[in-house]
Amino acid sequence: MIHRLKVLTWNIRQGGKKAILQIVDSLKEHRADVIVLTEYKQNQTGAFLTSELRQAGWHHIQSSDPPNRENGILILSTYPLETCEVPFSNEHGSHRWNEVYLPTHHLFLLGVHVPNVNETYDKQFFWEQILEHSERRSGIRSIVAGDFNTARSDEKKRAPKKYSNFIMKMEANGWTDAWKQIHKDTLDYTWYSHKKNGFRLDYIFLSPDLSGRLTECCLSHHERIENFSDHSLLIAEIR
Repeated sequence: MIHRLKVLTWNIRQGGKKAILQIVDSLKEHRADVIVLTEYKQNQTGAFLTSELRQAGWHHIQSSDPPNRENGILILSTYPLETCEVPFSNEHGSHRWNEVYLPTHHLFLLGVHVPNVNETYDKQFFWEQILEHSERRSGIRSIVAGDFNTARSDEKKRAPKKYSNFIMKMEANGWTDAWKQIHKDTLDYTWYSHKKNGFRLDYIFLSPDLSGRLTECCLSHHERIENFSDHSLLIAEIR
């Protein structure tokens, strides 16, 4: 019987570049069952990453197949994965959306990287897709994780929170912000600007059926402090 699921999400900054060895070592150390990596690039560095982690036990891997030089999403799992269809086209940036089904847990997992306002793809469109997804999956065990490039309006005054209302709409649909549920009003951040101004941009959201099963949610800042990436890791455990 499977008693828990440990999920990790991390923006590895432009595919990992020169820190790829440290990124691989960090992921091995955290030993999550399922890993969602944003800003994954399908190049030589990406091939090294997938090869190393496959050998380390993450035998089930699904890429969002990002175009050359663009950022995508890589999902790695110690459990079998089944592919789910992307609900929109390449023109809207479908490589920033990667959903899988874990039959061992009867659970859907969506990895996302919401575009920022100054990027090619439309941020509002992505948020609308996530909200529609949360409505479709509200009655099923489901997780949405990744980099949302959005801060909660109830956490920080000066933050990229223009689309924060979508987070509130997800919560109105019964979804849980894992970090918020565990840490309540404690403020901590997943990304810091060059001016050392912090924002919480990375999230793990749980569907209504999973919210009561959350046992832990934490951030690992070591990797960001050591400059392996400009984002911290976010980890949640579900029984």
